Amino acid sequence: MAGKVTLKQIAEQAGVSLTSVHRVLNGKGGCSEAVTEKILRIAQEQGYSVNVAASTLKKQPMHIALIFPLRAKGGKYFLNRILEGYLTMRDEINPFNIIFQEFYTNVSVTSEFDIQTETILRNIYNDQPVHYDGVLVYGLNLSPKAEGYLNRIVGKGTKVVVLEKCSESLEDICKVVVNDAVAGSMAAELMSKFIYDKGSVLVFGQNMMNGTDMNSSSFCNLLSKFRPELKIVEVPLNLDINQEKLIEEIMRKYDDIQGVYCTCARHTASLLKTIEESKLKPKFVIGSELFDRTYEALNNDVLDAVIDKRPHKVGYKGLQLLIANLLKNEPLPALYQVMPRIILKANCNYFYDEIKEKLYGEDS
Repeated sequence: MAGKVTLKQIAEQAGVSLTSVHRVLNGKGGCSEAVTEKILRIAQEQGYSVNVAASTLKKQPMHIALIFPLRAKGGKYFLNRILEGYLTMRDEINPFNIIFQEFYTNVSVTSEFDIQTETILRNIYNDQPVHYDGVLVYGLNLSPKAEGYLNRIVGKGTKVVVLEKCSESLEDICKVVVNDAVAGSMAAELMSKFIYDKGSVLVFGQNMMNGTDMNSSSFCNLLSKFRPELKIVEVPLNLDINQEKLIEEIMRKYDDIQGVYCTCARHTASLLKTIEESKLKPKFVIGSELFDRTYEALNNDVLDAVIDKRPHKVGYKGLQLLIANLLKNEPLPALYQVMPRIILKANCNYFYDEIKEKLYGEDS
């Protein structure tokens, strides 16, 4: 259908750069006649129509701001992959006259509030140093004061997209989040089908500073309905430290463990290290996120399944929705939920190659 194909896809088929495609489709010249004809032919075959709104950007640049925790301070298995998704989308629209300003705050994801974000949002509200047409911000550490600035920024006409969880006090703001309730339900359904004996099931969830771990809560609620005879033990863990010792201590309290589920990647890494060092191996183990360690554990039958919440898509979709609104006037949804997926040993190679290609540009 018209408009569905991207500049990147045209560039790949034509064997040229994104810049060349952009120049040809917007009548800027600078390419040979042969290359121009090839790009136009492919674009026509794919039903691509030049975005008039995007073409007008050459007259006046558009400014977009990102506010995100510094990579070194966030989780390398989840948080950084949200950022990678944003960067992927940013590179795809690189030919357009959009100026990106990225503010990386020096804050841990477990901090109570991100004071730096308050200052950045205040400056954006005051149009310092420029007026921003759009803002993307990571939502987990937003203070009430920061949320107040966001609402005032929206009131001035700037479009805002929040990546991941935030409070309900934000108005007229698009939120792009993982559907944690579905993630927990997926894990519960798997667990219920693969455990046959009575016993205990441990759930290592996240100790959320601003709410409930819906992933853990959904898992417990659904599994208790499917298998009321199982004893479900919910253990909220902090994210700021490695949890191997605590996980081992809790696992040794139960001699009838049938299954374990970790709702986040960091705790999954701690669980895998615990299993390796202590030789405590429950009958059925579900982890979170597909990364090097979980990929290896799936192939070695240490993990039986992974619930991949697709953080890359959170960042990618957040910027994509913002750009579609600014360039094409497509409405921003109040909520966009990224659906997780189940990864098993049988399909982990496919998804692992897909993730590597997105993050590092490697061929599958």
